[in-house]
Amino acid sequence: MAYTTTTRLGLKKAVAGSNQPFETAVFNENYDKIDAEAVAADTRLDSIEAINTTQNSRLTTLEATDVAYDGRLDSLEAYDIALDGRLDTLEGQNLNTRLTAAETLNTTQTTRLNGIDTLNATQDGRLTSIESINTTQNTRLTSIESLNTAQETRLTNIETLNSTQNTTLATYGSRLDGIDSLNLTQTSRITNLETRIQGGTP
Repeated sequence: MAYTTTTRLGLKKAVAGSNQPFETAVFNENYDKIDAEAVAADTRLDSIEAINTTQNSRLTTLEATDVAYDGRLDSLEAYDIALDGRLDTLEGQNLNTRLTAAETLNTTQTTRLNGIDTLNATQDGRLTSIESINTTQNTRLTSIESLNTAQETRLTNIETLNSTQNTTLATYGSRLDGIDSLNLTQTSRITNLETRIQGGTP
């Protein structure tokens, strides 16, 4: 008489040929083990079903999100095509040649403006000398101060015009020539004024 046990649940079963008699206690014990295993399996199935419900809800949300993303990606792809066309257009523009020409013109403008600045500085020095001489020429001070005020106003106008020409010189070259001519006239007038002041009676 002998028993052997199953691998999974450890159920007792009589060994074939051992003449093991039937025992109610052993039979009941086997059923208790089967019942306990069924209860445990049912609990695990309940947990799996609950997880499946949660996962199904999450999958539904993900599917909706995927649809939204797909639409956004379509929009981005269309936008990318439009941007690619615009970039092709920009690449086809010959801006480098125009920039080189503008740089060359700026260099020329700078040279001419430097010449005007130098001439203005010279005129300013000469005007300062005239103002020093005027200090000693009290009897003629009123007329010279009036003349200097007029010259200062005209020079301020020229400086303002020079500042404007710095950005628009490309289309107003003839106006710069006019300023050059006006500066020469002022130089001549200042020279004449110096000659008259220095040759007169203080």
